[in-house]
Amino acid sequence: MKTSALIPIEPAAEDALIYRMVAPSRPDTPRIARDWVVSVLRGAGHPLLAERARLCTSEVVTNAHRHTQTREIAVEMLLDGHVTVYVYDCAPERWPSGGVGLPGLLDTHGRGLALVAAYADDWAAVAQGDCVKAVWFRLAPDE
Repeated sequence: MKTSALIPIEPAAEDALIYRMVAPSRPDTPRIARDWVVSVLRGAGHPLLAERARLCTSEVVTNAHRHTQTREIAVEMLLDGHVTVYVYDCAPERWPSGGVGLPGLLDTHGRGLALVAAYADDWAAVAQGDCVKAVWFRLAPDE
C-alpha cells in the first residue's frame, strides 16, 4: 500500500494539517503508531487529546495487525479543528465487529472497539474500493 494510493475519506479544509505514516504489519507497529500519533499531537499543540488518541490508535492498529493479513498499515491524521485518525489496511473483507458478541468478564481480547467507542467522539469503518479498508476515529478539540 502506498500513501499516495489512499483516497481521502473527507475533503480536507484548506488550512487542515495532514500527517501520514506507513509501517509494516508487525507486533511492534501498534506501539510505533501510538507513539507517532502522540508526538504529532503534542507538537501540533493538542496535548490534552494525546492520551485518548494513544488508546484509540493502539486498539485500531492492533486490530489491523491481528485480524488481517495486510502487509502494511497506514495511519493518517487530519487536524482541522478536530483530530481524525484513519488506520488503513488491505483487508476490506475483514470488518470490525464493534462489540457484537461482547467478551466475558475474564476474556483478555475483544474490548478494543468498545474502548474506541467510549473514548472517541465518533468512529466508523469504511471500504475504499476492493482492496483498502479504513477504520477512523475523531476527537473533539481541546477545551
